[in-house]
Amino acid sequence: MGVYKTRFGELEIKDNEIITFPNGIPGFEELRKFAILNIPETQPIQWLVSLEDENVSFPLIDPWLVLETYEVDLSKQDLDILQVEDPSDLVVWSIVTIPIGKPELATVNLKAPVVVNIKKGIGIQVILEKYELKHPIVSEKEPESQSDDRNSKEESGA
Repeated sequence: MGVYKTRFGELEIKDNEIITFPNGIPGFEELRKFAILNIPETQPIQWLVSLEDENVSFPLIDPWLVLETYEVDLSKQDLDILQVEDPSDLVVWSIVTIPIGKPELATVNLKAPVVVNIKKGIGIQVILEKYELKHPIVSEKEPESQSDDRNSKEESGA
């Protein structure tokens, strides 16, 4: 167990909670040790925090919450790096970008998910060609049906 300074303060992290990224994360290749933080106030967003640079952390989300048909195809090389024995040991997250002061414009990087072998504590970021770098989190749903509008007016007394 060690104590690490992070943007969320000093944290005690057990050795088996450390995720090692053998190749780092693109743009942060020098950083290899991370941990996942679950903060109730930010759910469903979790945090990938660097244990080597207290200023580096990434908000993460389950990509299937954003796109139900999302698919991740890992290469043999990716599976080897992750030391996969059982595919159920793998967890996939996407990094979220939240513009300052405009959370409604948040996007998810579906193109480069973070894949972690939870059992082994090994992570990688992979590139998937068929997805967008900035997929909107807030779906552009069709307007509610007329009957829904009528029901809400009736309930409000309008």
